[in-house]
Amino acid sequence: MEIERLMGERAKALMENNPDLEIDRSKEEGDWGLLTLREGGTLVGFEFLETEESIGRPDALLQYFDAANDGYYVGVVVPEEKFDDVTDLIYSMGEGQVTVLTYEDLGITPYTLA
Repeated sequence: MEIERLMGERAKALMENNPDLEIDRSKEEGDWGLLTLREGGTLVGFEFLETEESIGRPDALLQYFDAANDGYYVGVVVPEEKFDDVTDLIYSMGEGQVTVLTYEDLGITPYTLA
């Protein structure tokens, strides 16, 4: 499944940059992924890996801001063509610290059907 591959690639890249990082991966209903980041057993943050379809799920923003407001790092990874829309939506909320990244910027290429 695509989201599982994307989570694997992102987890590998994160651990290459920080070998002490422990990452739990879970594929969530609605075909999106969640990486839970721990360092030395302590929870430090989350990365939400979204697809074009999952970005519009009703509870997404609440999940991002709940974690950010609790003081955790929150990264949201989206397809490049959705970056502006998601960034505008997140920053219009004016809450919490949420980082928006694209798969392409991270060197992870989602499969496309020709």
